[in-house]
Amino acid sequence: MDPTAAQRLPSRHYGTRRWVILGGIVAVFICSWWLELKPQGLLPPDASRWDRTGRFFAAALSPALDYQDELTPDDAPPILLKALHGAGLTLRYAAAAMSLAVPVGLVLGFLGSRSWWPQPRPPLSSLLLGFLFTASRSLMTLTRSIHELIWALLFLSAFGVSPLAGMIALAMPFSGTLGKVFSELIDEEALDSARALRAIGHRPVQIFLIGILPRALPNLITYTAYRFECALRSSAVLGFVGIETIGLYIELSHEEFYYREVWTYLYVLLAMIIIADLWGAAIRRRLHT
Repeated sequence: MDPTAAQRLPSRHYGTRRWVILGGIVAVFICSWWLELKPQGLLPPDASRWDRTGRFFAAALSPALDYQDELTPDDAPPILLKALHGAGLTLRYAAAAMSLAVPVGLVLGFLGSRSWWPQPRPPLSSLLLGFLFTASRSLMTLTRSIHELIWALLFLSAFGVSPLAGMIALAMPFSGTLGKVFSELIDEEALDSARALRAIGHRPVQIFLIGILPRALPNLITYTAYRFECALRSSAVLGFVGIETIGLYIELSHEEFYYREVWTYLYVLLAMIIIADLWGAAIRRRLHT
């Protein structure tokens, strides 16, 4: 390569990056103008709202250790026990959804990757593999393009408020997201082992299971742990459409302006997310050492 041309490559790269950043900034200003976004929109419109805002954030310093509703039955469980029960329900929904989303994501990731395709291949095989690739990619795009709250509303209309509706509502978008990322992680792996296995006559599925998947597995597990954290947050949000998770307790307390109770549930949810994050970090350290 011409040394002068080699020296021009980094400057072209950084020049392109500058234009991308500048275009992003311009897009932010255009969207803000189009949506008529103003800083004043963050401020309460009247004094009563200011008082409510102050009471809400002040409650964060004194979360409830008992119910604020004086009419709460005497046999009601302690609020901390109720919060832990809500956290357990949230965890179960997330785990159930991920137990369905991970195998579906692996299948879609396999079908949506090209690294295991036979080389060379006859025209009929190319046509079939191309169809499977396009169909799986389209399915992944469809499922992850619709937010889990919308899926929840759809399944709640079909099945009513039930654990099945909540689990499927979470599993649908997570399957598409996992499948897309899995396929990209699989295709990014080095193919030297796959080429060696292909050269000695192994079939495409054998090449995938022996030469590609084991090398991609640490990254797949790492990303799955991250998505499990996301599933916990999404599972909590399902409470706002009527499914019993800790999010439902947050919504009910907020509607009654029991802000100290809201913060109790939020702190329990935060603790659960932190534990899940520490668990994921431990898995990452174990896999990459």
